[in-house]
Amino acid sequence: MPPIPQTAVDIASLTVSTLGLIGLLLAYFQFRLSRKANELTAESSRSSFILKIHKWFRETPEEVAFFYRLDYASRKGAFIFDPENFPHSDDERQLDAILYKLVFVGGLLRRGIVNKEDIAWMEFIVSAVLSNAEVQKYLTWLQASSQVPGHSEFVDAVFLFTELVEELGEGDLLKEYIRNAKFGAVV
Repeated sequence: MPPIPQTAVDIASLTVSTLGLIGLLLAYFQFRLSRKANELTAESSRSSFILKIHKWFRETPEEVAFFYRLDYASRKGAFIFDPENFPHSDDERQLDAILYKLVFVGGLLRRGIVNKEDIAWMEFIVSAVLSNAEVQKYLTWLQASSQVPGHSEFVDAVFLFTELVEELGEGDLLKEYIRNAKFGAVV
């Protein structure tokens, strides 16, 4: 067998090297496309999740009607907290359901699962509920010695309020709720 000329070896070596670089370049572009697709999928999933939260706040007609009673606090039929008649009432069930939804979203925000931009649409809801003086009376009552001293189940709802609506000032009933909550304050 005759020896292979040096130029043929050089050409073969150059061809293999070039094919290797092209393969590496194609792998890089595939990685970038895959990464972009994953980012788009994650963004789509996040948007879908936020939409589900949005629908969740409006899925129960009784809760929506109760929310309007909170929102229109100065109108006839507005929610008035009465500690004698409130326990085990429909009002208690509706208010607790709304507060627990706010707790859920506040917990997601606190843990960084959602960000403020994702839930900015909730500012009105959070403000209408937790700025309501009657709701604040309820939260204060919950922590009374005759109820659940140190009650802390709604801390993440108050956290959500402070992140979306306003900081708490001294003497604010929500700040007192946080201060009196067991297990340390998040806010």
